[in-house]
Amino acid sequence: MDEHTLELLEFSKILDELASLCASPEGAALLRGQPVMTDQGLIEQRISLALEFRAVLESGASVPGFDFLDIDEVTPRLGKQGLQLEGEELAAVGRWILSGLKMKRLIENASPRSVLGSMAAEIPDLSPLSKRIFRVVDHDGQLREKQLPELAAIRDRIRRHREDADRSVRGLLEENAYRGYWQTALPTQRDGRVVLPLKAQYKGRVKGIVHEMSSSGSTLFIEPLEVVEKNNAIVQEESLYRLEMRRILRELTAEVSSRATELDRLVSSVAFLDTLMARARYALQHRCRRVEIGGQSIALREARHPLLGAAVVPVSILLARDLRVLIITGPNTGGKTVSLKTVGLLALMNQFGMEVPSGEGSELPIFDAVLADIGDEQSIEQSLSTFSGHVKNLAAIVKQAGPHSLVLLDELGAGTDPQEGVALAMALLDHFMARGCVVMATTHHGILKNYGATRPGAQNASMGFDPESFAPTYRIQMGVPGESHALEIARRNGMPENVLESAFSYLDDERTDISKLVSHLAERHQRLSQAEEEHAERESELREKRRTTDLKELTLRQKELDLRRHGLRELRDFIEQARKEWDSMKDSPSAPRSPEFGALAAGIQARMEQEEQRIIEERDSLAPAATFVVQEGMEVVIARTGRRGRVLRRDKGPRWIVETETLRLSMLPGELRPAPVMPEQESGVTVSYASMGSTDTPALELYLIGLRVEEAMQKVEKQIDNALVHGLRVFSIVHGKGEGKLRTAVHAYLRSLPLVEDFRFSLPEEGGFGKTIVTLKM
Repeated sequence: MDEHTLELLEFSKILDELASLCASPEGAALLRGQPVMTDQGLIEQRISLALEFRAVLESGASVPGFDFLDIDEVTPRLGKQGLQLEGEELAAVGRWILSGLKMKRLIENASPRSVLGSMAAEIPDLSPLSKRIFRVVDHDGQLREKQLPELAAIRDRIRRHREDADRSVRGLLEENAYRGYWQTALPTQRDGRVVLPLKAQYKGRVKGIVHEMSSSGSTLFIEPLEVVEKNNAIVQEESLYRLEMRRILRELTAEVSSRATELDRLVSSVAFLDTLMARARYALQHRCRRVEIGGQSIALREARHPLLGAAVVPVSILLARDLRVLIITGPNTGGKTVSLKTVGLLALMNQFGMEVPSGEGSELPIFDAVLADIGDEQSIEQSLSTFSGHVKNLAAIVKQAGPHSLVLLDELGAGTDPQEGVALAMALLDHFMARGCVVMATTHHGILKNYGATRPGAQNASMGFDPESFAPTYRIQMGVPGESHALEIARRNGMPENVLESAFSYLDDERTDISKLVSHLAERHQRLSQAEEEHAERESELREKRRTTDLKELTLRQKELDLRRHGLRELRDFIEQARKEWDSMKDSPSAPRSPEFGALAAGIQARMEQEEQRIIEERDSLAPAATFVVQEGMEVVIARTGRRGRVLRRDKGPRWIVETETLRLSMLPGELRPAPVMPEQESGVTVSYASMGSTDTPALELYLIGLRVEEAMQKVEKQIDNALVHGLRVFSIVHGKGEGKLRTAVHAYLRSLPLVEDFRFSLPEEGGFGKTIVTLKM
């Protein structure tokens, strides 16, 4: 991605904030090195993982306190012969392992069946290594002497030798013969040896080794001969202590080095998860959403510039796929440049694998480059005027821009003669449009407004301006050019009235008429926008009322159906019991044998058979109605199970014999659905859906009963993807009735998808509240 554009759009500030949200130094360093991607698959994968981490943070799981220290200089050295890490370095490794395992457990507990959970499961468990480290050192890297018997024994001997030396020097200090020889009655140390402060005039009175003289020359620091051997013993033991300490640290370093490969895996995996956690934290803090990507249109709804804080006014920018140029006009300080930067920065954030601060239903294409010319490029050192600086940037953009580039041009055509500037501006717009770029440009030139109104593929937009207060509203009005309102702004900023009157007199009638026309168009556009919003609200209310009415109707039909089925069950049970009693009575020895009794028995038998047949027909009539004509040999799907089968022949009544891979079943037409036709393959051509994101055939009826909510939502998401790939517009989701948690989650997800045109409960005989019919936009 173009570095100059990244600097202009201040993308580094987004990275700085993301890095500050990382828990580990390694995660922050990895995040800063991650590129702005141009591959749609990689972008969607990164965003999906960040969304899964966001779900972990929103699940209510307790996020542990992490204790990551920088070990970037430690891990590359592991495995080198003779390496000895210091205690602080080993403690840093141990603390890194403990924090990494905290992140592993957080994800596994909150989201075990997700892709994120699978990644966490692959992190090696190095807890035995961290326990071994902290048996030797504490969390600050200090040796645990009490748990190391060799060091403890040496330290004990050092203590005893010091006590012995202290007793000797105290005896000398307290001896009457030497009482006036000492500057103080306290011993001190020089180079680790106990010495006494002897007054210089008594030199030679005390036998010993002089280690140092004070700066004034009045004091000699002497090691009495009685203490020399004791000090020698202390020095020897301290040397043994250091040797033993180095041996222990070398052995511990060797153990850490033996797990270097697993440690590298742990660090790299946890650092990557840390970058996802930073993205999730950022999205929660800035109320970000995932945008639909990969299309050809730009639809940013209620988009907010992420660096301007909570007071920023959201903007909505819509550029259909058949439009390539958007020309934004309006007053200075009205928000034109901020709007450009918002679009550019959100495009970069999206391709960095982030959710963006925008409203529901936002869409962004994938750009192979984001190129911008924004701000004052004047440079005294390089002898560049403002216009020359812009032209230099524009020339570079012309060379780099391709069919999938986003080009952002601020104050296009400014800084030079208006006629020549406008001519150059229109030529640049023609060039970028011919290359297939998406261009957003701001300007004050009226001719470019005409370009936006008349040129196919171009559109005007303007920044809102309150005509009463002459203050900007910072809202974008699509399809309408704007006025600069330079004279009104000049009046608000203290321009003398006589100068303004003169300026107004220079505006000719033609210009005045154009301004009135633009003002009239802006007012009309505002009224239309308001009417559209009101219409959308009414439509939403009517749709909700219709859904409520349908729900009540379904409830009544469901109760009616349940009563009919209950009555049929009671009638069937009564007839079966009556048949048993009748068979027992007529076969008993005491039963009459006359022809009249035989005729009566035959009549009763026929009546029972008629009632049984009526029950079967009534039961079959309660089954779902067929939505297609069943024929022998056709491929069908059993609605209840989703299993594919073939119709063999007609069975009794309206039923058909259907053969699946393992069974032959008698089914009613309403229990079947036509199987989706698989695309035919031309000779020598292999049809693959892998590149389209799915290799599975969508189910006509998706069965979710028995699944957890998280598992079910993954199946629903996959079903919708597969349905879009295979062109299946209508399908059903069987979620059951139960407590309603699964149904609520499915409906909430469907309601959030712009691709879903409508969804409703099925008819009572088809499942009622336990099944939802989904219709997609195609």
